[in-house]
Amino acid sequence: MVFQSTWDDAAEEALRRWVAEGASSSVIADAMHRTRSAVAGKIARLKLKRPEGLSPMTKATTKQPPKSEAQIGLAPKLEHKLAPVEATSGKPVPFLQVRGFHCHAVLDERGEDGLAMFCGAKKRLGSSWCPKHHRLFVTYGRA
Repeated sequence: MVFQSTWDDAAEEALRRWVAEGASSSVIADAMHRTRSAVAGKIARLKLKRPEGLSPMTKATTKQPPKSEAQIGLAPKLEHKLAPVEATSGKPVPFLQVRGFHCHAVLDERGEDGLAMFCGAKKRLGSSWCPKHHRLFVTYGRA
């Protein structure tokens, strides 16, 4: 999204109208394609006041209430299935020799240089860890 950086007369007039209606800075910013801070700053510089008794409209009040699953007709939620756990086939890799394809799980071992060792197995696609460590570190909605 491209934000506008200058305020012309038409933009100021629209801003005055929105503030008079009691709109919040966030709502005005979204409508005018500007940042909330730019809108709030301009309101302060122009010394505009919202009318008494009107609370600012917020994004939450402009949204429709959520529909229940029965109204929408959604299918039952599917559970995420993790890939089966594979045995770690790589040997530990020293901290300074770890590469992008290595599992980044830090082991309790230290290398000859005294630095931490990483698992070193081939990592799972889209993760920083091998399947074994991914299963240990990542939870999907489990408590």
